[in-house]
Amino acid sequence: MGAKLNNKRNILLITTNIKVFPEPDISLKDNYSFHYLEIKDLYYMGKEQIINRILNYINKFDIIILPGNIIWDFSDFNGKLVKGTMSPYYLFDLLKHIKPEELSPKVSADKIYGKIIKLIIEEKLKNRVENPLLKIKNLEIYNYHPMVFAEVFLYGKDGADNIVNIAKNYIEDGADAIILGVMSSISYDYLKKVIYLLSKTIPNPIGLDGNIEILKKFKDDIDILMSFSMKSIYENLDWLYDKVSVLLINEINEKIKNNIEKLKKEKLKIILDPIAYPALSPGFLDSLIRARALSNLGYPIMIGINNVTELIDADTTGINALSTFLSIEAGASIILTGEVSVKNRGSVFEIKRAIEMAKESIILKKPPKDTSINLLALKEKDWLNNNIKIYGNRDTINIIIDEKSIQISCKEDCPISSLQHLEKKDLIKLSILIYRYCSPWSMKWNC
Repeated sequence: MGAKLNNKRNILLITTNIKVFPEPDISLKDNYSFHYLEIKDLYYMGKEQIINRILNYINKFDIIILPGNIIWDFSDFNGKLVKGTMSPYYLFDLLKHIKPEELSPKVSADKIYGKIIKLIIEEKLKNRVENPLLKIKNLEIYNYHPMVFAEVFLYGKDGADNIVNIAKNYIEDGADAIILGVMSSISYDYLKKVIYLLSKTIPNPIGLDGNIEILKKFKDDIDILMSFSMKSIYENLDWLYDKVSVLLINEINEKIKNNIEKLKKEKLKIILDPIAYPALSPGFLDSLIRARALSNLGYPIMIGINNVTELIDADTTGINALSTFLSIEAGASIILTGEVSVKNRGSVFEIKRAIEMAKESIILKKPPKDTSINLLALKEKDWLNNNIKIYGNRDTINIIIDEKSIQISCKEDCPISSLQHLEKKDLIKLSILIYRYCSPWSMKWNC
């Protein structure tokens, strides 16, 4: 191990599992000779232990690449020890764009070469061959990249033009289809006008969620019919063949699976909805279990996580992200959401962003961390260090602004009151930053 071969550069890759590395591209093999050192307990070792373990290899190789998620700084080895990607799966892809010595001894490659990694993701997506599960108008539904369906509930009070504007905003935020939710008392003339204006304004599929009478009345004007029970879908087969129908599944057994298989033989275009229930009571986990049980039947799975976010009094950013990730794990290819309450505003944007994070995570085979986008709307990953410096510990924060130092405690009743001597523009900026850095304790401030 370690001898020079045909002037190739010798690279030692440190890993806990050699099998996770793909085969290097032929173009890399022309320039590099890759060797592997497997250290099973690598993540349980301190810096000195790691160095002692690999010390004998340092002079035998041109560069030693450690996993990107190792926390230690190896700057004192003159570039011989560097950090690779967070997952070994795409390290060789990155090395086709950069030289090993351009990796950092301090931080993972993901934090430095995000734009290149984004290109790698796009290339991998291009090369991915998979037939769509379903096509609705111009929208193709795939397993690996979920779509966002955004529901607009029609109370009959808003003007049709206003509904169109809401739909356009949702599409701008990332919605792939618009679903109109209606009560049985809805004015048919009003609904007809809304559907007409939407179909003339947006190219996206339009769905309707109402009772059977309403769905049958407007079946020729929309693309997606919601929501049928198993009984009602069989009772209305005669007019559903050329439409996409959403079938509600609130339990899983062999009879249900057999009925779904019969629908497949009838060549109906079906989306399966395992009915997402609120967390804890009656419980979101059961919904995910149902989704997983349905995921091998060949139909798209839709999970409506608006039930989850609306019925938890917590910020939607994190809930939408985690609910989306769990839904995708369970097999969802469509995420349904809405923005009925003030608290849920922005959910379409958050879910679309979560899906993009999940897509990168799945393609790169790594957790949804240090991706090219994030959903850190409140908390920060690092202390601020520019014209304003903010640093500290769990409870106490130090601020340096205009070479003046200020110290506050996040646990005080209103710590930003000590900043009132600052200029207005600095006070506003710092108040927002400190609120974020002091979260979650800042929720209890009394200012």
